[in-house]
Amino acid sequence: MQKYKTAFIYTVSLFFFLFVGSIIFSSCESSRVGPELPTPNPPPATVQPLILSGYVRDAADRTTIASAIVKIKKNDGTVLSTVLSDNSGKYTYDATTGTDITLLVVANKDGYGFDTKVADINKAANSAVVSDILLAKFQVASAPVTVATGGQASTPNTQSVSSQPLTVSVPPSAVSAPVTITAAAIPAGQLPIPTTTAASAVQSAGQFGPSGIQFQQAVTISFPLPSAQPVGKTFPLLQLNEQTGTYTNSGFTATVNAGGTTASAPVTHFTIYAISEDATLNLTDGTPTTGLSDYLELASGSGTKTFSATNSYSSSGSGTVSESWLKDIIASKLSIDFSTTTTVIGGNMPQLPNTSDYQINGVQTNPKVAGKGNWVYRWFVLKQTINTTGTASGTGWTRNIAIVKEKWINDTSKTGWYWVSHDQGGAVSGPY
Repeated sequence: MQKYKTAFIYTVSLFFFLFVGSIIFSSCESSRVGPELPTPNPPPATVQPLILSGYVRDAADRTTIASAIVKIKKNDGTVLSTVLSDNSGKYTYDATTGTDITLLVVANKDGYGFDTKVADINKAANSAVVSDILLAKFQVASAPVTVATGGQASTPNTQSVSSQPLTVSVPPSAVSAPVTITAAAIPAGQLPIPTTTAASAVQSAGQFGPSGIQFQQAVTISFPLPSAQPVGKTFPLLQLNEQTGTYTNSGFTATVNAGGTTASAPVTHFTIYAISEDATLNLTDGTPTTGLSDYLELASGSGTKTFSATNSYSSSGSGTVSESWLKDIIASKLSIDFSTTTTVIGGNMPQLPNTSDYQINGVQTNPKVAGKGNWVYRWFVLKQTINTTGTASGTGWTRNIAIVKEKWINDTSKTGWYWVSHDQGGAVSGPY
């Protein structure tokens, strides 16, 4: 009996130690491993790059311009990037992470003017649309200047109400050694718009060289005017910082001469000088209409496609004003060209969705269409036409304005994935 009692006690003791040991082991293991962590979220989908690209061209013959300085700006003037056009006149900007739906693209080059275009950014369609930037090459006149006799250089200005040229006159003893001076009239549309007032517009401007030369006494610059002004009226003479595209008051004053069609200013150094006055525009856009449709298609990689559009202009009214100048001012303020221009749409092939509706085990498929095929992505665009009417006015003149604006815009209703069947003669269906 004692033997069975001892065995029972031994069995109970062993069970107790095994039970306590399992609890301790479980506790230690739990402490060592820690609580079960939640399954991490799947990595975010790869963001497809959105590249804005366009071309800088000569306004006269549309040849491309290499090494132009191109600034990408927000609408408030903040510079996002500064790049150079390449040997084909092309520039690019990565707009992938930006939030703006429009950007300003401003370009210039030594010996040429400035031009600004508005780029439309469409994140939903992963595309950017921008027109060519057109720069006018300056027509430069030169003349020798001596210490004893001075000298004079003049160049025609086609944006004047008179036939008088842009002229710079250097008096005797203004230089300490012989020098060659230069003068180039700059069309109003080839300069940044002054920001003195909301209606500010360049009246007349010129580039004078050698840039930075200092004269020992004042030289006189005579600016032809686009409209007649009261004799004796004065304008602060502005000077342009070509690096920033902004103006400062030079401290010199231009005064309207007898006849009212030119204004002269004494200066002691050379740079780009301009006269500014308000030109008030009261223009209203009509309801946009759309016509032609086209698209860019990619099966891989990235690409661009160009489309042509034409803007036209007409005016009538009272007073005398240079129509060439007025046309330039309106084009600058509206960021358009009154000619046939090229618009570029650019895109990057989006990542093909990794679902059974698009691919299985890496093989492209479309359960909605029988047979083999492959996916392509199409960016559709529509030609939009807007009729703009209203008035433009300045000192002594008023014009009734009629403008037809054409531009290409994204057609998001059609942009998307399309299936190209291999077994049906290349039939295309979509968007999906």
